[in-house]
Formats: sequence, C-alpha cells, structure tokens
Amino acid sequence: MMVKEAVILSGGSGTRLRSVTQNKIPKAMTKIKGLSILEWQLQWLSREDVSHIVFAVGHLFENIQSYFGSSYSSKYGDIDISYSIEKEKLGTGGAFKATKNLLSENDVYVLNGDIMCNTDLSIMNNIHFNNNALATMMVYNMISPYGIVKINDKNLIYDFVEKPQLDIPINAGLSIISKDIIDRFPDKGQMETTIFRELTKEQKFYSYLVPNENFWMSIDTEKDYIIANESWNGI
Repeated sequence: MMVKEAVILSGGSGTRLRSVTQNKIPKAMTKIKGLSILEWQLQWLSREDVSHIVFAVGHLFENIQSYFGSSYSSKYGDIDISYSIEKEKLGTGGAFKATKNLLSENDVYVLNGDIMCNTDLSIMNNIHFNNNALATMMVYNMISPYGIVKINDKNLIYDFVEKPQLDIPINAGLSIISKDIIDRFPDKGQMETTIFRELTKEQKFYSYLVPNENFWMSIDTEKDYIIANESWNGI
C-alpha cells in the first residue's frame, strides 16, 4: 500500500534566501539544476505513486498557481493539483489543517516545500501501514556544521573529522499523517510544537530513517542553494 495524496507546504517567503528569490518568487520556486524545488518534488512524488497534490500556498502564490495550473505530467505519471490559499499566516499545523476538505484519502504526505530528496518511500509506507500508525516522520542523520575533534583521556587530539554525518536523526520535513487526526492539528501554529509532541505520548508515531547514501537537503540559505546546485543528481 502506498500513500496517494500529498500536501506541500509552499507558503514560505524564504527570508534567508532573499538574495536568490529577490522577493519575486516564493522560496519553493527557487531553481535547482534547472527546475524549481516544487517541480523536483512533484517528479519524486509521482515516482512514488502520488496522484493528487494540494499546494498550501500564501506568499506570492500566483507564481505557483500560474506555473503548475491544475495538473502536472512527468515520465512517472500525471498528478492532479489543488490549492489551499492562506489569507493569513497559519503556521505548518494550521496550513495543513486547512487542506482537509481537499483531501480524499485516509493517509496523506505532508512535506515542506523546500526539501530536496530522492529516497524510495515504500519502506516508509510499510512502516506506517504495518504499525497502523497515526503518523510516520521521515528523519535524516544530521550532518555536523562543524569539524569534529576527537580527544583522548589525556587531552591529546587523535583525530579530526570534517563535518561528518552524525548518528543524530533530525526531522526531514516529510510525514505521513492519518486523516483521522487532522482535526487535532492547530488552527494556527506549528505542528512540530503541538500535535507532534502529543503524538509521542500515544505510541503511534513512527519514523523512517533516510539511508545515508540517499540525497536529502533543506534549501534554507544561499549557501544551501549553491551546494544543492552542485550536488543534486535528480530523481
């Protein structure tokens, strides 16, 4: 069983990426290797059998709506597109909750419109459905922003590792959510500080760790934009 619907949170203005967007396009329309982040996401999700997308949009939403329209076609298949337009900032939780009436499936992906990833989501789906989960979060082992110094008990440095990938999972910006709990999301506010914390107490919140060899990156700054354009290999 695979999730067939996704909500892409695409309303961010990208303050830290303004040198790239020039405040003329939404952050999610920033181009990486010739295509916008959103277009790469649609190709990825289409490959993973998604057939309906809801763009939760706000800042400069006309750019997204005029570019994608009501459908998108790739070599992996066709995707129908709907729009949920914020009239005020709702946060990730409120923006997702506002899409409820546009969704028809029992389980749905919700993802940030600034992540680049190419992992196979079938294992994540197996984890979610086999455990009858209320939610399943994609996580990724954090890459240290600093070089790691290794010191022995005599204070001697015996190794130095430049910005290694650590065994510390972080929220990778995509989750599978059961429609049964959408009403529990805040009308305004971040899902990460509200419903997600509640779910940790119910033992129905699972995780899928993206393999280290797969690509994952959040495009938050101009530096991220440069790195992604150098290292992204496509879907």
